Amino acid sequence: MSARSITRLCLLVFGVSLVVCLPFLIFGEDALVPLLEKLQQHPGWLVAGAIALLGLDAILPVPSAWVLIFLALQVGPVLGIAGGSLGLCAGVFVSAWVGRTTVGRLAPKFIPDAELARLRDSMARHTTLTLACMRSVPVLAETSVMIAAAAGVPTWRIFLATLLPNIAIATVYAVAASDSLVTACVAFGATIGVSYAFWRAFDVIGAMRARARMS
Repeated sequence: MSARSITRLCLLVFGVSLVVCLPFLIFGEDALVPLLEKLQQHPGWLVAGAIALLGLDAILPVPSAWVLIFLALQVGPVLGIAGGSLGLCAGVFVSAWVGRTTVGRLAPKFIPDAELARLRDSMARHTTLTLACMRSVPVLAETSVMIAAAAGVPTWRIFLATLLPNIAIATVYAVAASDSLVTACVAFGATIGVSYAFWRAFDVIGAMRARARMS
């Protein structure tokens, strides 16, 4: 990829990140906090509300870390992990949809088709490592999914690459809510490791099947 195209790609990533940040800049980080606090006396509605907010994290000013911790404090670690994981996974689908329908239409204006194809191939080959590493980083978590979807990486592959990291993040904050940060960090690292190992095994099996078909 040429230096000019790299610059354009960086500008595209910066632009997408800025769009993700806009709701926070306009409405503030605490705009939706009272909405969730009103549900704390109703555990079922609280879990549903947390899932909905985390699912819309890409387009609303949702302080996801606060939501995960607040949920675990109110309903306990088990429901906190379950609800947090579902919400984060829903957020992946929403981010992928935004990336495919919006960013995907803008990307060809920044990057030539040939180099966009190279980006798509690179994203497909490094989906796991890229998305897993970005899941715990504010703004970049949504941006990385949008860019991957815009580059043409299938939604199911993005979902699988982020599934265990999402569970890890929900676990980290649920356990951290119980003041056991060391255990949370161990859980996070272990789950990321399992996610990477799973996808390495998946890639090896896929390569073996491809060679078998060619022979």
